Amino acid sequence: MSSADQNGLLQNIVQGVKSRFSTPELGLSYPAISRWFESPLGRALLAAERIALEDQLSYLFGYHLMQLSSVSQAEFASSSRINHCFRMAPTMPDDPGEISGQQAYSDFDELPLADDTVDVCILHHVLEFSQRPHQVLREAARVTIPRGYIIIVAFNPVSIAGLLQPLGALFEASAVSRRRHLRVGRMKDWLQLLDFNCLDTQYLFHNLPLNGTSYLANSSIIRSGESMRQMPGGLAYCMLARKDKAGLTPIKLKWAERRLLVPIQLSKQPVARPVGKEGLILPFRPPVNK
Repeated sequence: MSSADQNGLLQNIVQGVKSRFSTPELGLSYPAISRWFESPLGRALLAAERIALEDQLSYLFGYHLMQLSSVSQAEFASSSRINHCFRMAPTMPDDPGEISGQQAYSDFDELPLADDTVDVCILHHVLEFSQRPHQVLREAARVTIPRGYIIIVAFNPVSIAGLLQPLGALFEASAVSRRRHLRVGRMKDWLQLLDFNCLDTQYLFHNLPLNGTSYLANSSIIRSGESMRQMPGGLAYCMLARKDKAGLTPIKLKWAERRLLVPIQLSKQPVARPVGKEGLILPFRPPVNK
């Protein structure tokens, strides 16, 4: 084998390893992520996330709720008190029968909505599977009204599954294993830059990431309880943030209606100049001594 062939083989190996750890486009990985959440481990995690989201949404009010999710079967708006709730997906499904669950399709990093239109925005496993997660969060912040809320649900990298993720990406190369590491502290920094204040963070599903039905059924007590949500190390986390940026109230400009030059009435009586013995006294000038 020549040196050129060896260099080409080495480059192919390096490119193959890099592709295992790179995050694909969400529109391409969307079906694979949805299939993973149909597994026993995915269904158990989704059930824990639904309980946490129902608790958060029960205290939030408004007119419009938008849900962005990388899971086609995820639906959390049923527990919300907001009347108008809609879901958006990153791509059209291959099966036309799956269209009924979604109401809109768009790129999450360029939402077709005006500024300050949504009261509550749910980002369910969207940021860690996006190629531009900060831009997706920026778009969600843009469409959220002042004093509105964003709820972020993402995989926790500081967990057993997060620590084992590099091995899964190297040997399995699944869409879930190729997710980004988005820590809670990093997410809070992003939200603070966008004028959001983090109000609450809960850690969900402290079970071992074993995809077994019998184990998940017998270990349900581990993932239950309010006290467990405050303990770091869960497979996922749920973060509630409020947009504290004040809204601008437009004020009608009235200066254009006013005249720049306004005539004033002059005195009709003559005004005598003050003259002293030393001669004419000019204003702001001292008299001249002879």
